[in-house]
Amino acid sequence: MLFQTTGLFGMLYQLQLTPTAIDVLSVMVKHQDAGGNVGMKQAEIDEILGVGQASMSRAMALLVERGIVLRSGGGRGHRYALNPAVAGYESQTELEKSMTAQLAVGGPPPIKVPGYDKRPPKCGKGGLRSVA
Repeated sequence: MLFQTTGLFGMLYQLQLTPTAIDVLSVMVKHQDAGGNVGMKQAEIDEILGVGQASMSRAMALLVERGIVLRSGGGRGHRYALNPAVAGYESQTELEKSMTAQLAVGGPPPIKVPGYDKRPPKCGKGGLRSVA
């Protein structure tokens, strides 16, 4: 069992992830190595979920855009890892070592919470009315 920070789970709703992206993230969390490396390709995750290549690619792109998943490598050989701030570690000590190392180089990559696209509506005239 891996130790994880729980901050991500408390803010999942704010990240505006699709149901498929949440499913992909769940598979990645389950299959990660200590430190967050995920030794699976998109096709392998799709075999588990059965969502199809297009949906899988959109979900993975959203997770990468939000900063929850980190992608390395080019072309078709992408490697994926969970952001160190949400990855699992073998012990509390390993988690602390990883965070200390990340802080020494500026901190882990940010998790990007989308902002509002438009302002909330202004208060209208009058009060609430009952509808029959």
